[in-house]
Amino acid sequence: MKQNLSPWIDQLNRTRDVHLLSDNRETDVAIIGAGIAGISTAYFALTTTPYKVFLIEGDKVAHGATGHNAGQIVSYFERQISDLVKEFGITQTSEAQAAVDSAWDLLEEIYKKVKLRTPFAQFTGYAGCQDLAEVIVHLENNMYARETHINMEPLMVAEESGITEQIPKTYDGLYSIVPQKDILSLLETEDPRYIAALSSRKGVMNSALFCEELLDYLFREYADRFTLFEESHVSDVVLSDSHAKLKIRDKEITAKKVVLCTNGFEKFTITNTNGADINTQFHHLVNGSVGYMAAYLEDHTKSPTAVSYLPAAQKTGDPVMDAIPYFYLTRRTFESEANQLHSLICVGGPEVRMDDTDNYTHEHPYPEEAQSVIDQFLHKTYKHAPTGEITYKYKWHGLMGYTPNGVRCIGPEPINPVLLYNLGCNGIGILPSIYGGKKISQFLNNEQLAPSIFDPKDSRLQ
Repeated sequence: MKQNLSPWIDQLNRTRDVHLLSDNRETDVAIIGAGIAGISTAYFALTTTPYKVFLIEGDKVAHGATGHNAGQIVSYFERQISDLVKEFGITQTSEAQAAVDSAWDLLEEIYKKVKLRTPFAQFTGYAGCQDLAEVIVHLENNMYARETHINMEPLMVAEESGITEQIPKTYDGLYSIVPQKDILSLLETEDPRYIAALSSRKGVMNSALFCEELLDYLFREYADRFTLFEESHVSDVVLSDSHAKLKIRDKEITAKKVVLCTNGFEKFTITNTNGADINTQFHHLVNGSVGYMAAYLEDHTKSPTAVSYLPAAQKTGDPVMDAIPYFYLTRRTFESEANQLHSLICVGGPEVRMDDTDNYTHEHPYPEEAQSVIDQFLHKTYKHAPTGEITYKYKWHGLMGYTPNGVRCIGPEPINPVLLYNLGCNGIGILPSIYGGKKISQFLNNEQLAPSIFDPKDSRLQ
């Protein structure tokens, strides 16, 4: 098996030739990064503006984080709602949650308009909690949700747990009490540590396949305004007051606007000739983490699902397991091996922070420790896991980018609005990427938008 074999890349069956930049060109909008953020941004720019769009990718389409993720679709943030309220206030936080929730409708509209065939399953998914502290966190989130009328995540607490009498009366009406066996059934586990479960709208999709199919549509419908360049690494972005110059090898693209839809780690410099420095700010905008995932096939007898297994506040003493923020498991219909339908069980959780992302490549070895941790989780927690040794068809890893405040960065750079961003927090980035693409098109149309928690920060004011 390859060191980094993703099921999403494996399904692509790509036949399109790579188109390189061969001469100097001009365009209205240049989008750097052809993952789901870049292609979503190109889609909305082409469908809602009259502009000419270049999409530029240093590797191949969807071969970065988009092709090396868990493929799970969720609308929550990397941070708790209650924590975001403390930083941004309840109004902007609730508006941001509603904005990300709106991406469900945007995704469905894309499917309907483009007539996409990429499998896309939606269902109610779950997250398991192990202790009172975690339950209180989610009850506080639900309290804010009730106050602002955003979607609430129903919470069920096991009547046998012994914690119901410890839950403050403030949270009455924000949870239900059910037999623990019902919670364990929803979480597909027999692990008695799980005493509560959250439910929410979730989905699964091969985002790399989605990107390729959406790209075909853009080629057909906007051949006069849309161009893709692959294997075209941008080394320098030079900004002036009216345009940007992108240097690619010995060639150059001049664009009126440039949108960065990367994971934040591409090796390029930003030179701003019209004001303060941006380069240093940008390269501290995103922190890196390598996520490790594995998947195996089983008979196609169960419906799709997505479940997160949250750790207890009280640590176990195992430094490896205690360092994992949570485990996540998805099950989806998967066409493989002579067009036979199977269920693909994908599991992730192990992560390694990378302060120097220059050291990461897709050929980065898959560590035995990551597989061992996933094995341990499956055998202890997932009741349908195979007995004995698990034979993984896929093992893969991907470089994930997180902004320091855990919120996606969407919008124009305050120092020079020729530059815009739709990046960061791509650990759970499918819906935020799509919403970000829509919002970028609004900026390109010069719409006046209210301030939001997604707005890039002005480094001159910090």
